[in-house]
Amino acid sequence: MLLAAAAASAQPLRLHPENNHYFLFAGRPAVLITSGEHYGAVLNRAFDYKRYLDTLHADHLNLTRTFSGSYREVPGNFRIASNTLAPEAGR
Repeated sequence: MLLAAAAASAQPLRLHPENNHYFLFAGRPAVLITSGEHYGAVLNRAFDYKRYLDTLHADHLNLTRTFSGSYREVPGNFRIASNTLAPEAGR
């Protein structure tokens, strides 16, 4: 039993074999829940990623998405004030 539990916990996240609308993680059904991603978290040094991740955790959310491409915006794009995807000059 202990060996089976260890093997199940070593498995990566994968589709549930009986219902592909769900996942399995550590041998248990899992649903990925989030409110949205924040690309500025990896692009903008001024973005408070610890607060962002703490908020996801406090709200019992278990998914975020990061963006590692070269896309960025410049201050003033789309008339967004304090756009976290538009780092200030020199940042």
